[in-house]
Amino acid sequence: MVEDTPLCGAIRSNRGENVDRLLETLVKLLQAEGLCVSGVVQRRAEYGDTCCADMGLELISSGETIEISQALGRGSQGCRLDPRSLADITARLQIEIDLKPDLLVLNRFGKGEQDGQGFRQLIGKAMELSIPVLTVVREPYLEAWRNFAGELAVDLPADLDVTVAWCLTVSGKPAAVAANG
Repeated sequence: MVEDTPLCGAIRSNRGENVDRLLETLVKLLQAEGLCVSGVVQRRAEYGDTCCADMGLELISSGETIEISQALGRGSQGCRLDPRSLADITARLQIEIDLKPDLLVLNRFGKGEQDGQGFRQLIGKAMELSIPVLTVVREPYLEAWRNFAGELAVDLPADLDVTVAWCLTVSGKPAAVAANG
């Protein structure tokens, strides 16, 4: 980590923005530069016969996708996230960050993290180990994110070049990658 560069980056996102594709592209660029990137990117299936798309998280290290949504039935108003799947993913990532990757990428800081669950403890552990963290935060969760990460965080636009530059700087790697090239 480079001194004076906040350890955590939060890509600010509005509902409907395709930040998942941005994260996927970013991870590929950083890996091509030799960075060891750990974490997850989100995958969505087509709607099919349900009202909502199924969601999965792809482990960056292995490419394995783990389903994180659960079928609650038509008309259900409850949260579709499967807490067991999220706990499994979190446990796997806990092991990975013990290996000190250059960067931890997490698809979202959302309601679960706001409520002290989800990836919140994982982010805290990464911060303790001085592992840079990049995540996505939507407007409803910005205050919770800022209260949690404080001065260790910086807001980033949903812009590939800016985000790649931050990742390279915070990881202490030379800025040799051209995001659009």
